[in-house]
Amino acid sequence: MKIEIEGNPPYEDSEYGRKYRADAFVLLECMGPHCVDAVVTDPPYGLNIDNQAWDDGDIHIDWLAYQFGRVTKPKGNVFVFCSDFQFGAWYQELGKYFSRLQKFVWCKTNPVERQFKKLNRFAESVEFALHASNPNSYFKLDKEEGIQNYIKTGICSGNERVKKSDGKSMHPTQKPMEVMKYILEAITDEGDVILDPFAGTHTTARAAAALERYYITNDAFPYYWWMPED
Repeated sequence: MKIEIEGNPPYEDSEYGRKYRADAFVLLECMGPHCVDAVVTDPPYGLNIDNQAWDDGDIHIDWLAYQFGRVTKPKGNVFVFCSDFQFGAWYQELGKYFSRLQKFVWCKTNPVERQFKKLNRFAESVEFALHASNPNSYFKLDKEEGIQNYIKTGICSGNERVKKSDGKSMHPTQKPMEVMKYILEAITDEGDVILDPFAGTHTTARAAAALERYYITNDAFPYYWWMPED
């Protein structure tokens, strides 16, 4: 899907979609109504992770929730990762546009514990997300045991972790493919269009392509946007 964006920011096409390098707020404003089947994204948490500029300050959850509701089709889904401190705000704002809201938890089997040992506190081994939908929204129901609202898996490591030329992690909050595929398989169908306006290393794009879904992904930072699908 081609979106006319002010300033004509760079983009890259592939068989299953397009990656933009634009301001997420500008991108959303330029999109038409009800044009994607799902929004699946991991916006900044506002925690100043690793002193990264992109994770500092207010992300205007009220405005983002409105835009997510506007661009999603009536039978679509929205899935947003968020910090503990943001969960209430996302719940309140997405509740204005969707009638069903459910928490989702990623249970990390290998959390980074070293900083919490020094502080004498529990290791942060879970990450929250919110699934927003309506009664007629698509959801995969072909498993007799149902699809659980949690997944247990390790954080990205080894070859899956995208690294810089110096060997350091490209992005501190990269989500594992296993997590993203689990979500996409549950709330989208083959051929659906998925939007991720805060794509980081574009794991959403890679997961979508692997599952034969189409994607529109975006990240404003130039060192993320070119990430390959494979």
